[in-house]
Amino acid sequence: MRSAFVLRATACLGAVCVMATSSPAQRTTLDARAARTWASLLAVADQRVADTSTVDSALASPIVQLRAAAVRVVGLNRIEARFATARTLVVSSRDTVVARDAAFALGLAMDTASCGALHNALGDSRAGVAAAWAIGEMGDRCGSFASHFQKARGTTVRAALLRVAGKWSQFPDSLVVAAYRAAASVDERWAAVYTLARNRRLSGASLAVQASRDSVAAIREVATRLLTVALQPGPDSLAAFARLGDLLRDVHPHVRVAAVRSIASYRADAAPLLEKAWTAERDANVRVTMAQSFGTVATATSAVWGIWWRSDTTHMVRRSLITSAWLAGAIDVLQQSIVDSLATHPDYRMRIAMIDGAATQRSERNAAAIAARRADADPRVRAAVLSALSGPNAPLRDSQMWNAMLGAARQDDDVGVRQAALETASRTAGAADAHIALAGYLRAMRDSASDAREAALQLLATAWQRDSLAFADSTLNSLRQLAPSPDPLLRQRVRLLTPLAHWRSLAVPPVPSLASYERIVRDVIAPTLRGHPPVLSIQTVRGPVRIVLDGVQSPMTADHLTRLARDGYFRDLRFHRVVPAFVAQGGDPRGDGSGGPGFAIRDELNRSAYLRGAVGMALSGPDTGGSQFFLTLAAQPHLDGHYTVFGRVVTGLAAMDALVQGDALRNISPVPE
Repeated sequence: MRSAFVLRATACLGAVCVMATSSPAQRTTLDARAARTWASLLAVADQRVADTSTVDSALASPIVQLRAAAVRVVGLNRIEARFATARTLVVSSRDTVVARDAAFALGLAMDTASCGALHNALGDSRAGVAAAWAIGEMGDRCGSFASHFQKARGTTVRAALLRVAGKWSQFPDSLVVAAYRAAASVDERWAAVYTLARNRRLSGASLAVQASRDSVAAIREVATRLLTVALQPGPDSLAAFARLGDLLRDVHPHVRVAAVRSIASYRADAAPLLEKAWTAERDANVRVTMAQSFGTVATATSAVWGIWWRSDTTHMVRRSLITSAWLAGAIDVLQQSIVDSLATHPDYRMRIAMIDGAATQRSERNAAAIAARRADADPRVRAAVLSALSGPNAPLRDSQMWNAMLGAARQDDDVGVRQAALETASRTAGAADAHIALAGYLRAMRDSASDAREAALQLLATAWQRDSLAFADSTLNSLRQLAPSPDPLLRQRVRLLTPLAHWRSLAVPPVPSLASYERIVRDVIAPTLRGHPPVLSIQTVRGPVRIVLDGVQSPMTADHLTRLARDGYFRDLRFHRVVPAFVAQGGDPRGDGSGGPGFAIRDELNRSAYLRGAVGMALSGPDTGGSQFFLTLAAQPHLDGHYTVFGRVVTGLAAMDALVQGDALRNISPVPE
């Protein structure tokens, strides 16, 4: 049987675990009327319309979860006509879930007229945490941090405010430091140190060493970030450096990861400590972090690099060592046979590593070496070439070679390569490039994915903004005759492009039928309310990871991921991005971070926090979710309310923690009841 997510799902703040529920403990059965209302509400949310009639019907429902969903839609769709209703619910709703979602919704909507109601809610334990987040979204516009902190009642509300303190233009240094020293809970202590570290406050120096000795690993980890040399000036740096040496032996790998990153800021002085720690270190992600630090701490010698290279043959360590060697200026003194073999390595990821490394050094020689890979058999390498040779810090390039390469890339069979070429051209786009963008768009109309179409339209929009008066008449005529795209995201890209004004008048494209939303209510929401939410099993090379989906707060996302899994979409992929002590990201069929199913889904932002084990939808902007997801390795409050949380890891946390970038994602499959 499925795990009962509505009863309890474990989420952890580093080493601190709390019981998190995204649905009330009581089980609920939907009648036909409630099911129809919820389906209509899903349609309103999905189509981003201000349908007050449907919202009002949902708010009148006796089912608390439906009322909470309705008030979230008020914030997500920014339905101003119901902001006053949400304010009233914050302070007067008899149901805690509705009050919390009302506060969250007002933060989503950035409704400054609600600051008073939210401020008052800080003194009420029911909605105080959500109100603190909402006030943080508006920062200075809702008054001083000190006034809100004085109003806050309870340790969880104070901790919630501390987590968002960086949203104020005048960071409340003394107040945050004092809050740490007077903290009555682990949550408050962690929040105070976290916000000092995340906002890189010098005021944190006074408590960093003390906090790094905390019995809670999560607090030691964030405190270790405060021991970087930039935040420990003068005499304090000696004590901080000594403490970092101890932290390299901490029992928790996240603390050791933070210690490596901070100690690398001391540059050459850190080399002996890291060399010694390498020998004893067994955690793969800590070793990856050490390899990434080599470029900062090493001198131009191959001695240590060679030892590390030979002692660890894993992909991500070696890939990191390649980039680090370039950064350290040590690539020329390495064995030439290694350098030559990497340029033609059978693993495309190693070839990309050489390209990325060469791109860190500005020279015609490196530019030529990178350009030599432009005809690589793997499209991901060809896309990497374009990225490496573009941007303000790229190696110097010959304009004739560059133009020829861009021309070839725009005709590439691979959508990702064409997307990269068009995005690259956008950086310097002018009227002369408009015909290129138009041709790129017409070519991309044959693609199943929209990425190259979006890049082409962005190039057009950028060129118009910079140089509209110089657009050729022939290009203007072609644009005026261009058939409007039915994709609302693409039409949004060109909303200010006058020759495509006819796209704005396009009738709303066909939308999913109400029956499709009724199916989601029947297959996802109703079972979740009965205590049987969807469950997915992620088969990784490190072991199975089971996630329970939130079928109430993110039903459309849960349904989307379940259907992809049922179709075998995730078979034989990789975790293409793993940032130690942050996230492990997978679900990209290309394996380079740019792939997806060829369409995007709407965000379903909700109150679920990014604690350890939260499963979120990766984005490249609002409403751009597709198939890429991430597993949260440690608490990340700055993500709260900005990326859809659609599930929680309930078993397999150890396997999740062990994931390294490049690890195999063998498959994701639904778990039957």
